[in-house]
Amino acid sequence: MPVSPVYVLPGPESVDDLVKRIADRDRAAFGRLYRRLVRAVFTQVSERVGSPSVAVAVTRAVFVEVWQLAPRCAAGQVDGLGWVTAIAVRRAEERLREIDVSPSPLITGYDEFLGHIPTTALSGEPPAQLGTSVPPTTR
Repeated sequence: MPVSPVYVLPGPESVDDLVKRIADRDRAAFGRLYRRLVRAVFTQVSERVGSPSVAVAVTRAVFVEVWQLAPRCAAGQVDGLGWVTAIAVRRAEERLREIDVSPSPLITGYDEFLGHIPTTALSGEPPAQLGTSVPPTTR
């Protein structure tokens, strides 16, 4: 999903020129690029991850990576906006994979619990080993 031009603020310099300046470690150019693209990147990431708090963290990571990799990007003469967009998409997808892979303790415990039920029910043993107690029957 490319960055919508609606969210990219206009400016006197192109994104490509800003990336070249960032490659030379121009902090002011980085600030201008950030102000121009932060809304677009945040919107793009937010649409992918669905959580504003996660989108904020991913957006920050995108711009850190832009700063770190700008010297390599500028040397390759790539499209600056497309490059930032690709970083945002990759970072969002990585974050989604991290969220999906991290097992919840509840899910793990629940799976273990479900594994014991059929065995216990078939063996006729009382369910005390499942962590539940059965009150004694009084007549």
